[in-house]
This record gives sequence, C-alpha cells and structure tokens, in this order.
Amino acid sequence: MEQLNHWLQKHVRIIYSPFREMITSLHVLYNPAHHLPRLAWAEEMKAAMKPSLWESACLYGELSNEWLNFLDLQDHLNFEEKHPEEAIERIRQLNSEKFIDFFLGKRASLPHAELSSGEREVLSKPRYFQAELCEFLYQYQQQFFARELFRVEPWLVKSVHELKARMKNNPAEAVGSIHPRFKLERKSLKFFKAETWVFDYAEIDTLTIYPSTFIAPHLLVGLEVPHIIVYYQVALPKEHQPAGVPEDLMDILQAFGDKTRLNLLRMLLYHPYCTQQLTEKTGLAKATVSKHLKLLEGAGLLHYERHGHFVFYRTKKEKLEQLKVDLNQFFDQPLMEKKEES
Repeated sequence: MEQLNHWLQKHVRIIYSPFREMITSLHVLYNPAHHLPRLAWAEEMKAAMKPSLWESACLYGELSNEWLNFLDLQDHLNFEEKHPEEAIERIRQLNSEKFIDFFLGKRASLPHAELSSGEREVLSKPRYFQAELCEFLYQYQQQFFARELFRVEPWLVKSVHELKARMKNNPAEAVGSIHPRFKLERKSLKFFKAETWVFDYAEIDTLTIYPSTFIAPHLLVGLEVPHIIVYYQVALPKEHQPAGVPEDLMDILQAFGDKTRLNLLRMLLYHPYCTQQLTEKTGLAKATVSKHLKLLEGAGLLHYERHGHFVFYRTKKEKLEQLKVDLNQFFDQPLMEKKEES
C-alpha cells in the first residue's frame, strides 16, 4: 500500500476545467435521460433555447459521439484549466486535419463507406463545420452556460481542494472513492465499462482527475496511455433526482422482451437483410416482421440502408455494447448517492 500511495502522490493530478464542464453539460443536454440529477436542468435549458441553437447542439452531439470525443481523448490542446472562450479559440485555430480528429474521434479513420452522411460532410467541409461549431459554442457559453458555471464553480473548486487534502492523508482511499467501477489494485488500475480495461501503473505517466457536476452516474474516462483521465462527480446541495428508469433504456428492454425480436437482432448482427428476406427466413408474415423491425428501430437498435425498392437492416453492435454500460450506470446510482451523502 505504501508503494501505491507513493505512485499516486507522484502521478495524480486534480484539475478544475471550466471548458470540460461546459462540454459535459452539452453531453447531458444531448441525452439527459441517463443523468437524472440533471434532468430538470436539461429540460429547462432545452425550453429556453431557440430551435436553431437546439438543433445545432443535437447535430454536433451526434457527430462527436454525444460530445464525448471532446473529453475522452488526450488533452493535446491543453484545455485543463482554460475558460470556455479561450478553449474555443484554440479549437478555431486548429488545422483541418487536427479538427477532424478532434471532432470525429476514432471514427475519422474509418473507411468512407462506414461513415454516416454527416461524418462524410464534415470530411468534405471541415473549415465550415469548424467555424459553425465555434460559433455555436460561443452562443451556448454566453447565453446559457456562463450563468450555470457561476452557480457551480465554487463547488467544483471546493471539491478540488478537498480531494487534494484527502490525497495527502490517504491517496489510495481518496482516488479509490471516485467511482464504484473504478478500482485501484496493487499493480494496476481497472475500469469496468462495456469491457474491463486494465492498465499497469508502469504504463501511466499521469492520472488526471476532473471534477464535474454533470457526469453522474457515468464512469467517464479517457483511456489513452500514458495519460489516463477520469471524471469525478461533484454533487450539488439539494439536488432533486426523480425516481424512474431512463426512457431509452426502457425502450431497449421492452424491445428485448420478445423472442422473435431477439432472434431478429442476432440474425441482423451478422448480415443485413431486407423485410422480404426476413419473411422467408423466419416464416412470419411480412406485416409481422415489419412490426418487429419498427419496434427495434424505434429503440435505436438498427441501422438501415435503402437500395432501390429494398431497405436492408442491420443490428447496431455498438448499441448492444452500450446496453451493458447503461445497465451498470442505472444500478450504480444508489452507490453514487451513498458516496455523496458520506
């Protein structure tokens, strides 16, 4: 334990980043159902936004993996303690290649045929999207987020000082309390997400902890060695969290509650088929197959492509992988609340 504590004292950084807090707020706005403590805030923001600004938030969220591409990757632009306006200027000054990597993340390197139409458009007009994104971020910061940052900043700064104080007394206990699915072991760090990520301490130069009032119940991490990032939930006083299950999670679980739909999902995971082909393969009426496909599509579980008169469906593998994460987050919530009360 003494060796682990020494490593933590040497390699852990605890940083408050206003820009990262702004991006986590946009992530919540894009998909608030999984962030119940912030659900009322997200609904209030959406109602206050002009339709054009809201549409931009959704478009850029869709293209940037729900805004997570801004957070998961190594901090090449040194956003650390930067305020939003300064960070936005840094984004504006990127060359096109770096902007594409920053905006689209790992999907930027996929074959052209595997990209969405929006992603292909970004590749064809990077300067246009770069300018439009920066303009959106400025508007969002000035019209909405600056007021929220003014409210939460004292709690974020306080959390940094408190966590640093705990680090001095017991580094392993302090860092190990960040999230129920983040474990410190004798020789390695473990993150339990859709898969288990294990990193030996020898691989890591820095473990950076960013506090946020928006990320619960996510285990939000950037897993690019040698610079690992993990976000730390800061609870706000008297946060109201409605009871219930995220709507999109309920949609998926309901879609799973039928053996025919499960078989269709498995079938479409390995090869695309159209309704006509699925009718032949399953022996079901075309109307029955169409009804099941509509439910699966409504739950966000299917891709589809039109070729002439035929629409071919395929299961979204990434959505199935995300389901495990969503279930973990749902069942983590009581553990997060217990930690915040202690």
